[in-house]
Amino acid sequence: MEISKALVVESVNHLKFVDLPKPKIGDFEVLFKTQYCSLCTVDRRTYKGTRKKKLPFLGGHECSGIIEEVGDGVVGVKAGDKAIFTSGYCMQCELDRTNHGTQCNKKSEMPPRAVFDGTILGGGLSEYLAIPAWQVIKVPDDVDLKYACLTEPLACCIHSIRKSRIKIGETVLIIGLGIMGYFQLKLALMQGARVIVSEPDPKRQKKALESGVWAVLDPTQEDLAQRIHQLTNGLGADVVINTIPASSIWMSCFDMLAPYGRLIAYSSQDEKKGIPVDFGQIHGKKFEIIGTLNPNLDDNDAAVKLISYGMIDMEQVIDEIYPFDQGKQAFDKACEPGMYRVLISY
Repeated sequence: MEISKALVVESVNHLKFVDLPKPKIGDFEVLFKTQYCSLCTVDRRTYKGTRKKKLPFLGGHECSGIIEEVGDGVVGVKAGDKAIFTSGYCMQCELDRTNHGTQCNKKSEMPPRAVFDGTILGGGLSEYLAIPAWQVIKVPDDVDLKYACLTEPLACCIHSIRKSRIKIGETVLIIGLGIMGYFQLKLALMQGARVIVSEPDPKRQKKALESGVWAVLDPTQEDLAQRIHQLTNGLGADVVINTIPASSIWMSCFDMLAPYGRLIAYSSQDEKKGIPVDFGQIHGKKFEIIGTLNPNLDDNDAAVKLISYGMIDMEQVIDEIYPFDQGKQAFDKACEPGMYRVLISY
């Protein structure tokens, strides 16, 4: 039996190397051979037990690789092509057909990408995957696959920035400069916005300034709402993008918004927790609260182009690269405070 090497979360704080059967592809499928896998927040939180996923868990949804084989009916990619894979869009439901694939409600009914008795999210921590052709996007031959593996998080931020409807000259406040804050900073600048970043970490403050922001504020040293109003002639920010999952921050966001402002609810939450909201304030100042989660197919296409064109410096968000046989060390490194992305290479 041909095998596919995989690294799975067997229990909280416990990883295990396993040999899975190498998947066989059918019509309209490709055999994807993983080259790089980035350890996303979901992978890390599942490993640490703060994100509740049914175990064992095969993660890895920020990946790049090589198309090793194509089934009948596949067009657009061929064996030997570099590629990334997207979310598991079924392309058969109304949501996918209307470009609302982030809410696809048929993913769980699709055939699994790997022969694995457990939960699969992405699956790129397995060496081989069987993937429907519409879930892969070809990457130009001259693109470094270590950069391409970060297509998915960049695409998430493209989706967020598109939903924020930023106009030239607007003021955008980004709270937190993790990898998602960094990407949204770069994308907001492309939209012609004046970008302000709230970030307490000195290294990330320096990164923000080097990336072209208009101002960096330290929320531990100054009243953020007061400073935002000082910098905007008393109006507030047109767009606030929060990447930090803290209830106190969510509650303060409204005090920093200008009339007609848009609050982008980007940060994921590991637990359901109610946050008080003054709907009278939302009503009176015509605020918008905009949820955003994951990318659509066209966001992935745009992300591949930006990486291919060199318009986003992906090197800025890669902290370390570990070989697959050091995958456990990679997870532990990725869970250290202040990390952007740690990659595993096959």
